[in-house]
Amino acid sequence: MQNDTETRLAGAKECDSNARSLPFTSLNDNAKATILLIHGAFGDRHGWDKVTPSLIDYHLLLPDLPGHGEAAHLAFSNPLSAKLLSELIHRHAKGRRANVIGFSLGLHVAVELATLYPEVVNEIFISGLKMMPVSLAKGIGPYALLANSYLEDITPQWLISWLMDQPPDVDVHNRPRHRKTVAHCRAILEVITTADKGGQWPGPWPARTCIICAGKSGILPTADHPHDAVKLRDIGRKRNAEDVAFTHPLMRHPWCEQDPKLFADAARSWFEHQPLPIGFVEL
Repeated sequence: MQNDTETRLAGAKECDSNARSLPFTSLNDNAKATILLIHGAFGDRHGWDKVTPSLIDYHLLLPDLPGHGEAAHLAFSNPLSAKLLSELIHRHAKGRRANVIGFSLGLHVAVELATLYPEVVNEIFISGLKMMPVSLAKGIGPYALLANSYLEDITPQWLISWLMDQPPDVDVHNRPRHRKTVAHCRAILEVITTADKGGQWPGPWPARTCIICAGKSGILPTADHPHDAVKLRDIGRKRNAEDVAFTHPLMRHPWCEQDPKLFADAARSWFEHQPLPIGFVEL
């Protein structure tokens, strides 16, 4: 595992030859502790706009990942994302360390960050784990992901809200439109299928971690994978016995939009070593 970590660190250095920093927003600069929030695929830092008002007593760093938002000119990769985020924390976080929140693709980036750069990570709150077969990163997989993203763009908002239990003030069509390519979709799939790790799961990391598995499905397969959450928890426990995994039967995959206050309250509870809000069930 040490050799794999060293290889990925070297890969990050190679990827970083033309990348110096990530665009980001900093909120509540006078707070004493920092939380880094890492968005999901095809999103950007503004995806946290409904969550951040419930975290006003924390200093918040909200970056755009490579390939997303104002960092769309950078090719996305997990090692590069982790390297640039570690530098962001080192330069701008209180005490050069941060608690980390990661959603969906951001979950994978958070684990990569904690594995490669543990010195900048305090504790982790992540959600949205749905591992896919490695074969999906090849063949028609990237094309299918690209088609799905464009399908969401043309689906009526009322239908999305009904299918996803989203509040009326959430409108996915108001999100910034980013250039989507097959290469970008392939890079995303390589992460969520572990193809970029040769089919292997990440190694254990030392940060105390809470993994949330959305439990509600329906017409669309909007639940996360509880068996994946348990497997990732067990990997993490090799370095930190306090790692846990929970599910919530009423929350769908993008529950940071479905119930942003609950999302913020759950993350805060974890970071402050308090019980999670009512409704979460430990796996």
